[in-house]
Amino acid sequence: GVDGFRVDAVPYLIEREGTNCENLPETHDILKRFRRMVDQDYPGRVLLAEANQWPEEVVEYFGTDADPEFHMCFNFPVMPRLYMSLKKEDTTSIREIMERLPAIPAFGQWVTFLRNHDELTLEMVTDDERAFMYAAYAPDTRMKINVGIRRRLAPLLDNDRRRVELLTTVLLALPGSPILYYGDEIGMGDDLSLADRNGVRTPMQWNAGMSGGFSTATPDQCFFPPIGDAVYGYGRVNVQSQEQDPSSLLKWTSRQLELRRRHPAFAVGDLSFVDTDNPAILAFTRRTDDETLLIVSNFAGNAQSVHLNLEQFAGRVPVTLAGASPFPAIGETPYAMILGKYDYYWLRLN
Repeated sequence: GVDGFRVDAVPYLIEREGTNCENLPETHDILKRFRRMVDQDYPGRVLLAEANQWPEEVVEYFGTDADPEFHMCFNFPVMPRLYMSLKKEDTTSIREIMERLPAIPAFGQWVTFLRNHDELTLEMVTDDERAFMYAAYAPDTRMKINVGIRRRLAPLLDNDRRRVELLTTVLLALPGSPILYYGDEIGMGDDLSLADRNGVRTPMQWNAGMSGGFSTATPDQCFFPPIGDAVYGYGRVNVQSQEQDPSSLLKWTSRQLELRRRHPAFAVGDLSFVDTDNPAILAFTRRTDDETLLIVSNFAGNAQSVHLNLEQFAGRVPVTLAGASPFPAIGETPYAMILGKYDYYWLRLN
């Protein structure tokens, strides 16, 4: 009855004395058998690996075209760098980690995400970067857990709609299949009074009724009580109210997903970063034989000017994906653009 199965902590499936029990050959042997069973008995189902490691190690869990393991693997290292780039107003680290992604089998796909049911893990960053992230995003000690930060997307970004939209558009545009954590599409908050990772696992807020429509039980009778504060509480933040508001975060997210579906280059296009003269601007193309998309994002909290090296596309006209508004044609010289704070453009090069 399921379409996909996420396998937890894959590198530690097998334990063997005298080893750190990580990435053992015996684990891969079992995973190959697992994949053969799924392909034979449950065709069309997807296996997703959770392996919180560097890309060069994770790629082994795809297997090969001849001897496959997982269809998909999480791309953990890119996620903290999205937040780090936002605070530093410097996107260099995003480019560096994406350029480290190794080739994967033809059937495979990376999975990208902004948040999930665990903490925002900081295992795949340096000690200095980890200290920076804690200072920037976890000023309250209750926000820290294990080697990470237990906060949802909206609270992490100070409930700033522009920043939420910016990171979401980058997530949707980078290579890989994006995963949205339930509630982030409406801007749900978290509950730091709950122990462990449970602060980001509160009930989905469907409406303003009893317990947010998640249960007929009163909030105090729920296993985890729904968020009830004045900012993120279900009386204010819920699916029903946002479905009726064309300008809501839910409606915006729906429109972005539909826009993404219309352009296969987002799913299967090659990635090429575009050189710029401003580190706050992340620019890249996604290309197939049928179309070339240009994604430009401003990670700075104020307006920025930038020149893009687009000479290979000289003569083409950038057109916005939403609204089909044409921009000036690309010439032989660096292409000038101005973006507002946390602004972005999704363009097709006609």
